[in-house]
Amino acid sequence: MRRLPFLVCALTLLAAPPSAPAAGPGTGGSRAPSFAGGATYGQPLQKLRRARRLPSRPVASVFTVAPATLEAGRPATFTFRVEGRMRTVRVRIELTRAGASAPAKRLRLGYRRTGIRHEYVWTPADGDLPAGDYTVTLRAFHDTGHGLHRTAKASGRDRLSVRVPPPPPVAVTGVFPVQGEYSFGGEAARFGAGRDGHVHQGQDITAAEGTPLVAPVAATVTWVAYQTGGAGHYVVMRGGDGRDFVFMHLLGGSVVVAKGALLVAGAQFAQVGSTGSSSGPHLHFELWPDGWYSSGDSKPVDPLPQLIAWAGTR
Repeated sequence: MRRLPFLVCALTLLAAPPSAPAAGPGTGGSRAPSFAGGATYGQPLQKLRRARRLPSRPVASVFTVAPATLEAGRPATFTFRVEGRMRTVRVRIELTRAGASAPAKRLRLGYRRTGIRHEYVWTPADGDLPAGDYTVTLRAFHDTGHGLHRTAKASGRDRLSVRVPPPPPVAVTGVFPVQGEYSFGGEAARFGAGRDGHVHQGQDITAAEGTPLVAPVAATVTWVAYQTGGAGHYVVMRGGDGRDFVFMHLLGGSVVVAKGALLVAGAQFAQVGSTGSSSGPHLHFELWPDGWYSSGDSKPVDPLPQLIAWAGTR
């Protein structure tokens, strides 16, 4: 039985658990294992970041309109941001007057990227929106047809007021510019009537060729020129109240004033003609309250009320 001690030693070695190598200072060895999932002893596990979940329906995280009060001819800026799972959404903006069930205006913006900020600038024209208070609503649609999901914090709605400026003053005193038989014609002769590529910016007054034209008020001639494809022979004059009056399609050779001339009310300066782009003898008359193309904001207004007031003094 001399082999027994060797066998006992062998069993003892097999039963003993292996010991982890000790990590001495500065040796770079491994530290004692912990029950924290393999992390450094005494420190919590780092939490995994979860990917941001995008809403199943688009959400308007930003939607504003400025300024809060709009006027015809003044730009409005709509700022919006839509969040959604799809890369793009179809967007439109609706303006609904208080108390109305249907929008007074729809602005279709086409496809816009989600997840980024957009700005859309729109300038309302005369007559686009009556004066009053409006609700402005952003609408966005996935290709699946799903519309905006509205919440208290992301309603996709804003409010604004529309103000229509008062009409320009009409001077009762003055002289009707056409000194002879005339006609204001039909709808096609009115201010705002459709033209090829633009709208009519004045009032046409039909009269026989050679009919005298006079200054309606005391004025200074600011422009005398000729335009082949448009106004023909034309004259621009400025009244004492700062308004500009424009006379177009004048008879060739009939203009008897030059730039800078001072005219009294009733002074003749030209005759009715059909020069430039014209289908027959008539006067095209324009009224510019803030000056003829004096700035980007200067625009003509309907001159018919003023012409009728002058006609009543004949």
